Amino acid sequence: MASKNIHQSEITPESLKDLGFIDDVTVGLMMNNLNVEDLHLSESESQYTKIKDLLTTETTSDLTTVKRAFVLPMHNVSTDRLKAALKEHKISITNDYEKADFLVPHTNFHDNYSQVDHIPQTKLMFKLTNGYFSNEHRQSVTDYHDKTGNNVILDKRSLEDQYQHNIDYTSAPYDSFIFSKMSIALATLIEAGEIDVIETDTILNQSANRVPMTKDLMEDLIKMIDNYNASDEEYEMAGKIIPTIDPTGEPFLLYEYADFLNRKAYHYNRNKDVQYWLEKYDIHALSNCNAEKAIKYFEDRGQLDSRCFRALEVLCRKEIQIVNRELYTFKVQVKPEYRKYMQN
Repeated sequence: MASKNIHQSEITPESLKDLGFIDDVTVGLMMNNLNVEDLHLSESESQYTKIKDLLTTETTSDLTTVKRAFVLPMHNVSTDRLKAALKEHKISITNDYEKADFLVPHTNFHDNYSQVDHIPQTKLMFKLTNGYFSNEHRQSVTDYHDKTGNNVILDKRSLEDQYQHNIDYTSAPYDSFIFSKMSIALATLIEAGEIDVIETDTILNQSANRVPMTKDLMEDLIKMIDNYNASDEEYEMAGKIIPTIDPTGEPFLLYEYADFLNRKAYHYNRNKDVQYWLEKYDIHALSNCNAEKAIKYFEDRGQLDSRCFRALEVLCRKEIQIVNRELYTFKVQVKPEYRKYMQN
């Protein structure tokens, strides 16, 4: 049985070799309970990219062939929402990746840190830029270093209320790519074809609970929470509806209500599902677009169609300003490359 602790997975020198680790060095990172856990450090960015790609690249989208899912730690979608979506396909979630048929990745399992930063102890892998080692500033760190000979990464957790200039430290490699044991163990299983990867969107997009974005639905949400008298219960209800909305094929409606959704986003700072939805559809950026920029926004994403263009073009015309009208007449024409969108 595999441990849920990302630092307790069992890996072998052979698995490191098979994954292409050449300059692997073991280092320590202090945890909240003051013990120090082993991590693996490489100076190879290509090695980092390889592991990250293995953990994120979808290998199948067929949910009928799998039964048990392992969700990578620190997922930015709630476990309840994932469980509900997976249950529709008779798939359960397990905490033991050795018993899973596939893993569910996300964008939050890796990150970048610099110097003496706060490094979450559940981060599967990370890049440390211009960081430091310190082996004597805490008793647990000293004990670990004496026992293993491994350097310990200096971060805010281990530094605590001390000042860096008051302790002995050395420089880590300027670009240090750090891997937990679990990241290596999972990458080994994926590369060997023993476990699949299915993206979060694949799971959520196949849920029967998704509802199409319509003007009526959005106006109902506005009536529900876009007023000073909206109750906590109404905000909670809206917070359950928003992540289920499917704006596919309705880019104009997404633009029309982006400002409303962006204004209400702060009410859901702790709602992972709403935040995931808002980020997925880039609501903040879309809310800051005028109609002309919105056309370019959707065009760049391959979402611009005739219906969307014509709706936005009407708004663009309202924004046109022409001077010298006492002497001249003007004719406004859509550029040739956009005229195809003016046809029915």
